[in-house]
Amino acid sequence: MCQFCHQHGEGKKWYLRAENYAAELLSDMKRRRYLSDFIRETTNADYEKDFLRAMRAPSWARNLKYAAVEKRQRRDHFGQVVPIEDIGQVLALANSIVRVPCVCRKNKTGRTDNSFCFCLGIDAEKLLNVKEAFLESFKPGPEEKLFERLTAEEALELHRSFEKNGLIHTLWTFKTPFIGAICNCDRSDCLAMLCYRYGLQIFFRGEYVAEVLQGSCTGCRSCISLCQFGAICYSVLNKKASIDPLRCQGCGVCRSGCEFGAIALNSRIDHPLARNLW
Repeated sequence: MCQFCHQHGEGKKWYLRAENYAAELLSDMKRRRYLSDFIRETTNADYEKDFLRAMRAPSWARNLKYAAVEKRQRRDHFGQVVPIEDIGQVLALANSIVRVPCVCRKNKTGRTDNSFCFCLGIDAEKLLNVKEAFLESFKPGPEEKLFERLTAEEALELHRSFEKNGLIHTLWTFKTPFIGAICNCDRSDCLAMLCYRYGLQIFFRGEYVAEVLQGSCTGCRSCISLCQFGAICYSVLNKKASIDPLRCQGCGVCRSGCEFGAIALNSRIDHPLARNLW
């Protein structure tokens, strides 16, 4: 189990505990201020420049800096990879689900037509400071709608469609342990994946590890293009795919490209190599 499962989940999946979505946590004014500050700062910060500067520093200095940042992120804003099965359970726990444009992609691409994020229990229409931060950051036209209310079933269907395009599902805290959002990430446009590329960990791996069922694999390689982490290999001799458990993040997205049901998700804690990799 990941660190948060022990700290905020009593040894079980921390993101399936209803108290981590409780409205009482959102009543904390510090958390509300953090939310609005996060939206404004994330849309405007130059993270790529910061990482390039860090890469020029000695490795020991960079590692010290990263350790401090990761510690702060675990306290304030940290994520975890979650497969579609658990996303359905998470959505069922949320008091409200509001689809919003992604602040990370606004930062990376400048585009505002990218509603890949879902606020959980955070009603941006009612939380004025959050609404103002979104309006200020995205500057929508009079006909544009930033906030879309959804049922759990509607949101789950959208997540399934995102997964077919290779997007991984990640959930995020705002002042841990409050879970306030699900994002759907890709390696090109997502800031979380930018951090991953530069070796800064701001999300846990999933509670699972994927495995190719060799007897069912036809070697079509459809799964390879969907993996955001480069964890899937192909054997020219055996004409089969395989998954590196040391790279696998347990998102399960590779399964959506397999027409033969040849990929399974197994518990991470039962895997001899990956059980301690978070």
